[in-house]
Amino acid sequence: MRLAVTNEQMKAAEAAADSKGISYMKMMRNAGEACFERITRFLGGVEGKDIVILAGRGNNGGDGIVIANLLTEARASAILVFVQDLPRSDCARECYSLYEKVVKSTLYVHRKDAVMRLISNCDAVIDCVFGTGFHGALEENMKELFGFTDTNCPGIKISVDVPSGIDSDTGEIAEGAFRPDFTIVLGAMKRGLYSHPAYESCGRISLADIGIPADCYGGFEAVLTDSVVNRFLPERKRVSHKGTYGRLLNISGSAFYTGAALLSTNGALRTGVGLCTLATPTRVINAVAPAIPEATYLPLEQDYDGFIADKSIDAVKMELMNRKYTAVLIGCGLGDRKTTAELTGFVIKNADCPVIIDADGLNSVSKNINVLKERKKGIIVTPHPAEFARMTGKTAEEIQRDRIGYAKAFAREYGCVTVLKGVNTVIAAPTGETFINTTGNPGLAKGGSGDVLAGMTASLAAQGTPLLYAAVLAVYLHGLAADTLAGRMGLAGILPRDIPEILPEILKKS
Repeated sequence: MRLAVTNEQMKAAEAAADSKGISYMKMMRNAGEACFERITRFLGGVEGKDIVILAGRGNNGGDGIVIANLLTEARASAILVFVQDLPRSDCARECYSLYEKVVKSTLYVHRKDAVMRLISNCDAVIDCVFGTGFHGALEENMKELFGFTDTNCPGIKISVDVPSGIDSDTGEIAEGAFRPDFTIVLGAMKRGLYSHPAYESCGRISLADIGIPADCYGGFEAVLTDSVVNRFLPERKRVSHKGTYGRLLNISGSAFYTGAALLSTNGALRTGVGLCTLATPTRVINAVAPAIPEATYLPLEQDYDGFIADKSIDAVKMELMNRKYTAVLIGCGLGDRKTTAELTGFVIKNADCPVIIDADGLNSVSKNINVLKERKKGIIVTPHPAEFARMTGKTAEEIQRDRIGYAKAFAREYGCVTVLKGVNTVIAAPTGETFINTTGNPGLAKGGSGDVLAGMTASLAAQGTPLLYAAVLAVYLHGLAADTLAGRMGLAGILPRDIPEILPEILKKS
């Protein structure tokens, strides 16, 4: 399982590993060796290459010393530049004493012009200045050095663990931060690198094992991988029938948002639910039924604007109370209306099954957020940052700066699984268990993608998947489908309707 940790959690893991006999020096050597292997791969070999290693005075600088020694042994022309001072941490000092006579080194403050010339003619610059130790603002000389590198380095730029100038806990970027093409993260992903704008500023990220056993980590977020997801996919039993795989009530759609009803229902059916009933205005049914003959329908009257009419609310309530549904999805394309608020509140308080709330259901809940605490059964909410801002009273910018923290806090306070959508979607449970998704791409940035995801999530919940894992599976598979499509048609041409169509293939492989 891949992990995402804070700075303190990483320090605790290193201390635990040291207590198990994996010394700090051993971890530093492991880090250097892992980075050397990747640098060699990125450069297509290092023999004869001109490489500048920018080293700080802490353990990140120590990693740089090990890297410089290995590059020198491999016949690269490696120059170790101490950007502030000689090493100060115990491990870094020990490394320097071991390799001082082997590695060519200089102090930036003494040879500034020479260092600039080296950077202007090198094949790579390796950033080992701050690692996880950076917080606050960069000094002017560091801004100048990193800015010069960004503008004048003709080769590739690689950061070790965390790009210098990025806060590894919050993801905040200081003015003048190092801008790498690649970031080699050591041991476990740093939580801040999944936040914004840090994620967009790390280049291509790879994770390097430095020998810390998994049981040394505590209090982490998990990063979704195939191995995590495959454990929770619903089994298709040899002896079964349609009722075996759940009954979903999907309250979605309006004359203005016919596609929301179609996409959410199709997403649900393609993810395996046995029965799906779409409750929507008759006009919507007439439009979508030919495309989805597998669904059943609850025809509702519409008002003069094309949304569910007040007089139809009782019909939905009766349907919910009289049928044995195993999940309810509400909100896709309903409109931010009084009827939406009334229906959403009723479903939350009365549904004897899991409830998935999306889109306009979330907008109505945001006006009376404590209604979530009146739930009868479990709830999954699936907001994008703007919807989540309305639900929390924060700005979207605040949410984006600490997506993990806000998602975890909301899940805990309101007792619902929280799916905060966007790049690296965060899925948080009331228990504190949290996952970060890494599948998906900009091809999903089209209206309707969220409707498909809502249908997929509700489908898995209806099939009996525990709520946290229904959300986890849906998010991961939704992104994986988009990644598969991107490989076939490019990003711009992906449509939300393509996602359900490729899901059978994705599920077969999973």
